[in-house]
Amino acid sequence: MTAEDSPPAPARPWFASFTVRLSFLFGILIAILALIGVRVWQTSDHFVVDNDWVEHTLKVENQAQMVLARLGSSQAAAVAYAVSGAPARLIEFNQEAPKLDEDLRVLANLVADNPEQGVHAHQLAALVLARRDLLANAVALRQQSHALPPLPEIGTDDIRAVVAATLAAEDKLLVLRHAEAAHTISLTRSLTTAAVLTSAIFLAFTFWLTRRNYAYQKRNQQKLTDSHRQAHDALLETRRLSDSMQRLAQFGELLQSCRTMDEVRDGVPIALGGLLPEVAGRLALLNASQNLLAIGAHWGQHGIIAESVFAPEDCWALRRGQTYPLAGADGAFVCKHVHWPNPDMPDARYLCVPLAAQGEMIGVVTFDAVRPLDATERRLATAASEQLALALANLRLQDTLRTQSIRDPLTGLFNRRYLEVSLERELVRAGRRSLPLAVLMLDLDHFKRFNDTYGHDAGDALLVQFAEVLKRCTRSEDIACRYGGEEFTVILLESDVETACKRAEQIRAATAEMAVEHRKQKLGRVSVSIGVAMFPADGQVSADLQRRADSALYQAKKTGRDRVVTADATVIDY
Repeated sequence: MTAEDSPPAPARPWFASFTVRLSFLFGILIAILALIGVRVWQTSDHFVVDNDWVEHTLKVENQAQMVLARLGSSQAAAVAYAVSGAPARLIEFNQEAPKLDEDLRVLANLVADNPEQGVHAHQLAALVLARRDLLANAVALRQQSHALPPLPEIGTDDIRAVVAATLAAEDKLLVLRHAEAAHTISLTRSLTTAAVLTSAIFLAFTFWLTRRNYAYQKRNQQKLTDSHRQAHDALLETRRLSDSMQRLAQFGELLQSCRTMDEVRDGVPIALGGLLPEVAGRLALLNASQNLLAIGAHWGQHGIIAESVFAPEDCWALRRGQTYPLAGADGAFVCKHVHWPNPDMPDARYLCVPLAAQGEMIGVVTFDAVRPLDATERRLATAASEQLALALANLRLQDTLRTQSIRDPLTGLFNRRYLEVSLERELVRAGRRSLPLAVLMLDLDHFKRFNDTYGHDAGDALLVQFAEVLKRCTRSEDIACRYGGEEFTVILLESDVETACKRAEQIRAATAEMAVEHRKQKLGRVSVSIGVAMFPADGQVSADLQRRADSALYQAKKTGRDRVVTADATVIDY
């Protein structure tokens, strides 16, 4: 048989080549890694959308609370004007009216995409405007008659019910969005785990195939090893990124659950230290005057030195309102509040992220390390700072609303509502511990004549200065309140009758020594009459104690004013 007659050699399958088989396996592995990357990126986008919805929910809740607070301010101004006829209260009422319309309009725009909330917003607008009309009628009657008109019964229970329904609907939406986010996290975690296991199997098979063909592919060994290492690093980076996104979501949820600024300061170092373990940081917050920042928390091993107190203009991030330095910047302009132990170190080792929410600048977070921050770390630092800014803004708003609900806006003392709640609580506590308690009712003598002589602005100045006297003459645990008009109430805790009378006499004497000035003009002498009632001798419940203290105050007025009288009609004279 000749060579031409010999049968041809069998063709090798296309996948029999070692290089082809290896390329095929790595192609599958790269596809799996690409799918993981796409899924993680989708999860990141989902978290951004969820964050936007959370911010929208907070805006709706804050706006609903703002409408309620604005209505309270309008009602307080109208009632104050109807009672006192003070022009300042009329101006305040007239100024609050358009703001109330604007608040209702903003709320309606916020919930325009939600039919159910739109109904709530419409109901709230109708109720609020109806309340404002009642107040406007009372103000108009006061203007026409120049006398105290009959005040309408104005309750806010129905309005609060609508606000509560609005907040409940938003909370329900927030719960649904959190549930959706949790589902996304669970699905991403499952897909990532399956992808990692599949990739591991492919890597194991690739390693076996490499060993099997070692004798034939020795020259390509280093290249294959490098490819294996790159694939392994990609898997680790994917797992690290997935874990970081989960930590970021948990960080946001915990921040929204904080109720005090101290909780945020204590929790942020631990949370961000776990989220960015190789990156240190400092949290600096603006003071009330918006002219200084002070570091309130720091964590990690710092690669830079930072000022503990600095001005906003010392930070480029605060100047520009965005993260600084930008990615890839050469660091030609450096924030003045940071310094390097070694001048030869690169400037890009730090990152300042401004904390801003709802149009208000709150502070700045400065991240730094012994090396430049990579893109993932910068992205995580920015996202975490945005969530921190929202939480801090929410806490500040809650503190403002809480203060407005219990404080008298003119004097800064507690208001009558807080008095009623606190007196009931302290009476229960005093009864349980068998401790005495004193209630002082105070009334500035001839206050109406003072107003008529010097004007209502001078009367307001007198009330403010008298409130300062009460603050100086009472302890931190005592409760000083403005009962209404020129009447005040003081609750002295754990004070017997002798101590209470001495404290009342101190207040009376300090009032007599007041030098009231208004617009650089010294006003006339001021005196105060005080009635004292004791628990449990003069009453067991708040209504009885207030009535006995008020009767003692009447006796002080009747017997000549400028004196202290107890509930048993004893005139105190030290």
